[in-house]
Amino acid sequence: MATVQALSFQQIQLHQFVKDVRVMKHFINKQICRLAKPLVCWLALGVSACSIHTPEMKFTGEKTALENQILGTYNQVKEDVWMVASVRAANPDSQITISDEKRTVLNAIQNREFNKDDVEEFMREGLVGENARGYLEIRDPQKLAADAERQRLVEKIVAEENRDRQIIMQRIIDINPSIESSDLAEVEKAFANVNRENAKPGEWVQLPGGEWVKKTKR
Repeated sequence: MATVQALSFQQIQLHQFVKDVRVMKHFINKQICRLAKPLVCWLALGVSACSIHTPEMKFTGEKTALENQILGTYNQVKEDVWMVASVRAANPDSQITISDEKRTVLNAIQNREFNKDDVEEFMREGLVGENARGYLEIRDPQKLAADAERQRLVEKIVAEENRDRQIIMQRIIDINPSIESSDLAEVEKAFANVNRENAKPGEWVQLPGGEWVKKTKR
């Protein structure tokens, strides 16, 4: 029994280490792009660092005051997560003391990175879309019904992604004194805006009025 428990603990540590490394990969890519982009793009060499996806939440259109606050707070939360992940990735045995609230949002952000490839695949296939409340929504239940195993996987990933988004949104409200709990619907709307902007052509998005459309351009 002791051996089984020890193996289980080691598996948990390994799973956490994989998540930390994955988050750090995105952080390092972000720093490479930030430092190299001015020179590389000036030389027009087409180096891939210029097109690296950065994990910040960005609004490309007109921003309301609330959206600006959400943007700043979200990126602050992300920086906190990268800081903790970088320490743990460098030294998996290190003991870092963080609050339960920060640990919860850290796990949510890491889990989103862990599920990112699956979410992108489901979006490409048209199985899920970004709804007007800032969450993923299954678009073609009948198509999924033909493959029970696939259906379970999609439902699991969508449920995890939406849970993690909700945790992050609540954290933004909790640490930003200018955002009230009653502003949750506005926070969700702001996330929906950025999700629509970040969606790729051909992916399903729901417009503020409720209509579902396939995105035509980025």
